[in-house]
Amino acid sequence: MKTRRLPGWIAGPTFAAVGLTTLTGLAACSLVNPPPPVLARAASVTLLDTPWRLTRLGDRMIDNPAGERAVMLTLASSSNAVTGNSGCNRMFGHYALENDMLKFDGLGGTKMFCEGRMELEQSVNNALMATISWKITDQVLELRDETNKAVATFKADLNR
Repeated sequence: MKTRRLPGWIAGPTFAAVGLTTLTGLAACSLVNPPPPVLARAASVTLLDTPWRLTRLGDRMIDNPAGERAVMLTLASSSNAVTGNSGCNRMFGHYALENDMLKFDGLGGTKMFCEGRMELEQSVNNALMATISWKITDQVLELRDETNKAVATFKADLNR
């Protein structure tokens, strides 16, 4: 076995002292400022009993600020009921859930007319009826169709 000698500037006492000082400083920093716990980064949300506010329909971003006419939905764990607002009208119906499969049924709503919101409302209803599965990543819910394409995307509205 052949041994290699390190140059004097790497193996000398000055280099060792600098290296030791650097390591000691790094260790001290990590003790003073520990990283935040993983759970503090994002609150976990569940599909059921979480108010969800629409952010996308298919590939299209939706301007949907919080408020009285925000497109929202909530799936109740106690009754398999879905309630919310589809853009203008209050909506209601039922859902069937088994693992990652989700199907909406019997959707209905009030019958008000809202200028400029009726097309959005119809698109929301179509997306819900096309849904067969769901996926949550962080606080974002994707409703997916039979081709596994996201037909509607919602963000958890934890301020409600």
